[in-house]
Amino acid sequence: MSDTSKPNYNPLAPPEVEPLTLRAATPADAPALALVGAATFLEAYTWMLPGPDILAFCAEHQTAAAYAKYLAQPTTRITLAQTGADVPVGFTMVVTPELSADIVRPGDIELKRIYLFSRFRSSATPVLNDAGKPIPGLRGGQALLNAAIADARSLSAKRLLLGTNAGNERAIAFYRRNGFVEVGTRTFIVGNQHCCDLIFALTL
Repeated sequence: MSDTSKPNYNPLAPPEVEPLTLRAATPADAPALALVGAATFLEAYTWMLPGPDILAFCAEHQTAAAYAKYLAQPTTRITLAQTGADVPVGFTMVVTPELSADIVRPGDIELKRIYLFSRFRSSATPVLNDAGKPIPGLRGGQALLNAAIADARSLSAKRLLLGTNAGNERAIAFYRRNGFVEVGTRTFIVGNQHCCDLIFALTL
């Protein structure tokens, strides 16, 4: 909520963008992960999916119970992005691969989700280190991907797999800049819609 007591308060001015901090998620974060997961999924797919299909997908997959189940697995690592007073705005989730057998190899791990509200993706949003100091030149999306790669390595994984929509050229370019290469495709259903992802892999 904006502070209307400030002398220069302008209700039409955009809010200041707060810095991001990252930390490992715990089981207590399951409701926050569900909220961010549903909201960022809605933000990401308004261009391609009908509202009822988005709502149906989130009602099934973006729930506190679903995230609590993931967090109970020893091979799950979730890194949460926060701003302000511990306000969740994004996360990455690394899990045992949930992909077809023709793609997965021994030692693989999957980056199942990497979410961040678009407001926090620009260079105007500083990412803070453990000492609370901004990391020069590091954007929020890159910081989350770096964290996911570190989480995969902490599990002694040999490859990090991920899927991204075949029409999301911006995301595809981002992953390729980070060394990921295309290794396959997958199809899945969101509500009544059949979707196609490209599968990428990074050798660790």
